Amino acid sequence: MINWKAVIIGFILAVTFALILTQIVGEFGSYIGVIMAGIIIGYGVNRNLVNGAVHGGLIGVIGGIAALIIILVVGGGPYLMGAFGVLVIGSIILDTVLGAIGGAIGSIIA
Repeated sequence: MINWKAVIIGFILAVTFALILTQIVGEFGSYIGVIMAGIIIGYGVNRNLVNGAVHGGLIGVIGGIAALIIILVVGGGPYLMGAFGVLVIGSIILDTVLGAIGGAIGSIIA
C-alpha cells in the first residue's frame, strides 16, 4: 500500500533539496536531492526494502514530471522534440532510479 502522504512530503523534500543543492553543487545537486529525499522517505515508511524503493521511485517520477511541467510553462515546449525530449525522458528515468535507490537505502538504515 502506497503512503501518499509520505510521497508528497518526499516530493517537497526532493524539490527543496534540489533547489538548494543545485546552487551549491551545480547540475548534479538535483540528483543528490532526489537521493536524499528517497533515503528520508525510505526510512520513514520502514516496512521493507521493496516498499522503500517503491516510495523513493514515486518521488523520482513525480519530481521528473514536475520538472517537465516547469519546462513547458517556462516556454520549452518546442524544444521537447528530438534530442531534448530524449534527455527529458532520460532524466525522469534517472530520477526514478535514484529515488528508488535512496528509498532502498533508507529502508536498510531503518
